[in-house]
Amino acid sequence: MNLKVFCFFFLLLEASCFIEFEISVPRSPVIGFYGEELILPCTFPVDSSWDLSSTVITWQRGLDVVHSFYYSRDQLDRQNPHYVSRTSLFIQEMQRGNASLKLDKVTQRDAGVYTCSISTNSGSQKKSFAVNIAALYSEPRLQFSMLTDGVNLLVTSDGGYPSPTLQWLMENSDITNQTQTHLRQDTSTGLYIVSSWIKLSDVSNSSLTFILHNKPLGQDIRREIQLSSDKIEKQEENRCSECFILIPVALLLLAMVLLFVFFIKRRRKAEKSKQSSSSETKSLSENV
Repeated sequence: MNLKVFCFFFLLLEASCFIEFEISVPRSPVIGFYGEELILPCTFPVDSSWDLSSTVITWQRGLDVVHSFYYSRDQLDRQNPHYVSRTSLFIQEMQRGNASLKLDKVTQRDAGVYTCSISTNSGSQKKSFAVNIAALYSEPRLQFSMLTDGVNLLVTSDGGYPSPTLQWLMENSDITNQTQTHLRQDTSTGLYIVSSWIKLSDVSNSSLTFILHNKPLGQDIRREIQLSSDKIEKQEENRCSECFILIPVALLLLAMVLLFVFFIKRRRKAEKSKQSSSSETKSLSENV
């Protein structure tokens, strides 16, 4: 009986020691901003027996070695070339159990599942979590063009990641299915350029809403577009004003041309009269 009790307490002590060494990593995906630095959190328990020289820290993404630390210093011989000169640990904070990794200038290629592995004289463990990369979309730009049978609206935004979801509303009705959307990725950055346009035949006092949603960053861009017949009439008035300006100019040019023609004809007539007078004078002189 005493042996069973002893074994029970031994197993309990062993289990408690095993549970005591528990590293911590994020439970939900970590979001990194394109082009900026990203901290991948990972902490481990430290007690009075902890020693830096016996601490081994390894970061991996899949089978790729992102960063390694042992023998009290970084060991980067097996580091994947994609991460060269872009990773670092907080060595001064390891004594407080900080094994977090700093990753510089993140891009879409850095997305994936990362694993933090730690081994000390107190125990060892490894845990994984997901990393996603995202970028904010720019302020939408609106282009407005009149057509013979209506109006065309074009909205563009760029520099974002991943691909967004778009929505168009007229008053409270969803008219997204009446729009056309084009997505293109920049060949050098991989960021998205989005263009969305809609053609409207009736714009009298219309209220439109353009919505762009970037889910990973919780970015919601909502822009109201007000269209009214007054604006259309104003544009037509501007066109008429241009016509009223052009008409007098055209009449002035016509008057100048007519005046020039009149001047030329009068000059030719005067030259003919002069020639006739000279001929008559010459004839009289010969007769005398």
